[in-house]
Amino acid sequence: MKTYLSFLLLIALLFFGFTSHSQQSNASEHFPTSRVDQRVNENTKENAPKQLNIRYIYKKNPGDIMLYGNPCALQITRDMGFEYAREHRPDDRFSATWRRFKNNLGTKSKLFFTKGPWWKATVNKRIKRCAQYSGDRRG
Repeated sequence: MKTYLSFLLLIALLFFGFTSHSQQSNASEHFPTSRVDQRVNENTKENAPKQLNIRYIYKKNPGDIMLYGNPCALQITRDMGFEYAREHRPDDRFSATWRRFKNNLGTKSKLFFTKGPWWKATVNKRIKRCAQYSGDRRG
């Protein structure tokens, strides 16, 4: 009797083991996965999303900047790879002015070589179009 129950238990385990395995394989065929090509390893440095390194152009007076603080204009400048920032330095020492000049020169030079010599005209044109669509007018 004991061997009979052990035999039935073994058959039941084998039966349920095969059915659960077949259900898993059917389920994996129907559900999409994030991996399209099995030969490609997704967790590599080349497949990581590109991080945009934002550089800053410091302005002493934000009135010179069109649509300062507008989210649309902010997105346009970020897409170009830079962002306007207001400099909050109460003193007007030579070293602070020189530091701002060096930073702005480096940022503008990078924009010149990566986005072209007319990058500033392109940004202004896009910001004007943004102002037209959003209804935001300047001063």
